[in-house]
Amino acid sequence: MLRVVTVLVASSVAAPASAQGTSADSGGAAISLADYMSALAERRLLAEETGSVERLRELVRRAEAAYFTQGWDDAALLLFEVVESPRFADFSELDEFRGATYLLAGALTEMGALRSASRYLERILAAGPDGPYFGPAVRRFVDVALRSGDVAAAAITLASQIPEGAELPDAQNELRYLRGRAAYDADALDDADAAFAEVTRRSRFYANAHYLRGVIATRRGDLEAAEGQFCSIATTADTDHYTFYVDDRYFAIKDLAWMALGRVAHEGRRADDAFYYYFQVPNDATRVSAALFEAAWSMYEGDDQDTALDLLDQLSSRFPNSPFVDEAGLLRAYVHLGRCEFEVASEHFDRYQARFQPMLEEIDRVLASPARQARLEDDLLRAERRAAVPGAAAGEGLDDLLLALLTVDPRFYRLHTRIRTLDAEASRAGRLSTELGAIRARLMGGDRPRAAAARDRYEGEAAGLTRDLEGARALLANLTQQLDTMRDGGATPEQLTELEQGVQRVAARLSRLERDFGRARASLPDEAAPVVAADGVEGLLARDERLARRLPTRVAHVRAGLVHAASTAALHSLRQLRERIAGGLRRARIGKIDAVMGSKRRIEIQIESLAAGRFPPELQDPLSVQGLLRDDEEYWPFEGEYWADEFEEHSNLSEEEDE
Repeated sequence: MLRVVTVLVASSVAAPASAQGTSADSGGAAISLADYMSALAERRLLAEETGSVERLRELVRRAEAAYFTQGWDDAALLLFEVVESPRFADFSELDEFRGATYLLAGALTEMGALRSASRYLERILAAGPDGPYFGPAVRRFVDVALRSGDVAAAAITLASQIPEGAELPDAQNELRYLRGRAAYDADALDDADAAFAEVTRRSRFYANAHYLRGVIATRRGDLEAAEGQFCSIATTADTDHYTFYVDDRYFAIKDLAWMALGRVAHEGRRADDAFYYYFQVPNDATRVSAALFEAAWSMYEGDDQDTALDLLDQLSSRFPNSPFVDEAGLLRAYVHLGRCEFEVASEHFDRYQARFQPMLEEIDRVLASPARQARLEDDLLRAERRAAVPGAAAGEGLDDLLLALLTVDPRFYRLHTRIRTLDAEASRAGRLSTELGAIRARLMGGDRPRAAAARDRYEGEAAGLTRDLEGARALLANLTQQLDTMRDGGATPEQLTELEQGVQRVAARLSRLERDFGRARASLPDEAAPVVAADGVEGLLARDERLARRLPTRVAHVRAGLVHAASTAALHSLRQLRERIAGGLRRARIGKIDAVMGSKRRIEIQIESLAAGRFPPELQDPLSVQGLLRDDEEYWPFEGEYWADEFEEHSNLSEEEDE
């Protein structure tokens, strides 16, 4: 019985807020489970023995063993029994009981049940700051709020749990940062800056707060203030005793601060300062290749082309698989153009266009095809999993370069994490309505659950239609893949245009069918509640059985919303990449024209010099000249200038000979 109830709780709380609704039917998970426990105790359906401290500690030990082996479900099941069972209600003031509540919040967090995790953490906070778990609960509550994105409501809740006038510097710093993040997310930059300014050095969010203050100053255009904020992070020595108040996010923030300082100096046209800041990024940081690339741009725009070329050489030799190597081809071409090496620059411009023009065309195909968009999202998720494997090598094809250059909005990955959690929890609750119906039938004296209602039959037919639509979507993806294979095999655009348009028409029709089906499924009327007592175990089972039957429809609705939001985030990032690549290609075409014109003008100057009786130094053959020298002589090629003192010395010698 308890196992079925726990599956119901876990499956409902794992869904996002929009899935759980606000009606009375979808009441809070903790309240529902407490109601079950009380109702079962009244019917004497729970074990009759009274709980004891020894039994409580034994359950907590078993839960800890499951928790630390990542058995979140088993740990939550044991901890629910401790925290919600009336048998242990008399021990709620014990540290062991509060420790079980804290551990349950951790298990629910790992399962993705963030709302329920927050509820249990609020219980610990409500007990007051004297308990040993108050400080850890505050930190975990803030982490859960940042992960869920519901920062503003969490800040209000946390403020209500901190006693006014209490000396709780750590909790107050957590609250200040939470308030700052809520204001920052709402674009209330003044309020955010004021809240972040109150975060002290003893807070684990000190570096985060000052980094965001630097970002706020940058958005205001105050580069000097931004540089001061970033310097307050980057210049703190790692051996400083305040460093030990931070967590593992500190060093990533410090690397970001050095990068931000380089960008601020670059924006201020201070190339040497930018070079210094970029040079401070540690060699073992993940952003070294980006630092080399951006430093090369700064030195080029600061008219130090030799240093820019040296940085580009370091980038290509140290990080040959970095996407910045391909993107740096444009910069390398402009460096050679600035050095009047027109033929070399022209080659690099051609190479850049040959590399990125097909990518621009591929992006346009992705933006025009829902099937390709879905495949791109799958590729992004596979790349994320591959990046998590140490030593996994990145690919070198066009699609791999596109994925490497695509800076995806972090919301895309967060949303897909929620989608995976929702799918896992929904699969656990697959037979929940049947099990609840069977339990209710036994309690009411029957041998089997009620007969399937019309809505159940509709749900079965809807499930079949869903599978058919998924199959059609998979078939469409296969057709799109075949078109890409034909294109890679040499098929011309004229041969593929009609097929491509046909596939797009089918995709548009399939999208309309899916939308119509979703609206029709969501519009099914709710089945009337079974006629049972409003209270007691039977009433609770009837209510949750009805909710469980509605769960697949609600899950499908929420999942579609999450998938749409994730796709929107990915497409927004893809459009930004398209603009970047299109801009780079325009600059490459302009640079190519400049290189051709420069080469043409140099030839004209050489012709003018020959016509005037001057032989241009760059046309001299060094080997021919060296062949006229004796063994004790050395050839010094003309480099375009003479020293002034050489002229003076030569002039003085001539005057002495004349005398």
